[in-house]
Amino acid sequence: MAFKGRMSTKKFPEDTDEDKQMILNMCIYASDHCNPCKNSIMYFKWMAAEMEEYYQQGDIEKKMGYTVTEGYDRTTCNPFKYQIGYIEVVVEPLMTAWTDFLPLICKQEVISKGLDENKKLILQKIQETNNYGPNNNQDMLQ
Repeated sequence: MAFKGRMSTKKFPEDTDEDKQMILNMCIYASDHCNPCKNSIMYFKWMAAEMEEYYQQGDIEKKMGYTVTEGYDRTTCNPFKYQIGYIEVVVEPLMTAWTDFLPLICKQEVISKGLDENKKLILQKIQETNNYGPNNNQDMLQ
């Protein structure tokens, strides 16, 4: 059973190895995807580094004559649109489920002060960058 489904049972967490392992797995998974929940300065630094890693992979794919993985082409990818997709599909559902399990103060810190603020900034950046031409995308994060 998935974490969210298991959480909906009245007995969660039980003192079982299965529940302990599920909580540990969620902790690791959440820590792996928590960067959009950090303060904006840290998040944007991480985002620039992450996107550069993807762009370098796309550069190699292009150089080798392969089809460039979607979102990895520095000349066509809007990094802010990429990030809003990542936030809405992966981070938001994950962190909502995780913080529902944690004390309320964690939800306020992670969701309200981190994720929601960064999501607003990313949406603002999407609006600002809608006028960028396809060859200017690589300069967006600078």
